[in-house]
Amino acid sequence: MDWDALLADLESRFEAERRAEIAAQAADLAEAEIASLRVADRLRGALGRTVRLRTCGGVPVDGVLTRAEDGFVLVEEGDGLQALVPTGSLAFLSPLPGPSPEPDRHRRPTFQAAARELARTGARVRAVTSAGDIIGRIGRVGADYIDILVDGPHGGSGDPRPAGGAPRTGVVTVCLTALDVLRSR
Repeated sequence: MDWDALLADLESRFEAERRAEIAAQAADLAEAEIASLRVADRLRGALGRTVRLRTCGGVPVDGVLTRAEDGFVLVEEGDGLQALVPTGSLAFLSPLPGPSPEPDRHRRPTFQAAARELARTGARVRAVTSAGDIIGRIGRVGADYIDILVDGPHGGSGDPRPAGGAPRTGVVTVCLTALDVLRSR
């Protein structure tokens, strides 16, 4: 009996089994990593690129992605128009590259924090919902709503899209779950 050949064959089989096991573990790890990805992770990979987004209400938001957080994205639509979109309102996104590393999680801004900043600056906004648009300035931001101080007679929707009976003056409370896009200049 040739012990050297027998032991070499045995070592070769053990090495082949070890490599197969490592390959299987690597595939399992890759699958687990993909399963843990969120759309915000993929959106971060698209920062600085042109994206085409559609909200659940069918509102198109096309432009350069400038910010991607867990709760919202910010898109430069051109001509100074910016769109703040809650990630929960997103339906279709294209193109999205692979994920980008997650930023420091200590204190990331939320949609509500971004809306409060718009309120502080007094920026005029258009809140786009499937029920209609509300134009005005943000007066207050709650946990699940924003109050908009409507701009005069055309603040209920402007001309092109009816507001579904929204008041044209005063304060209108918009539920964040109904909000597709918050646009400002």
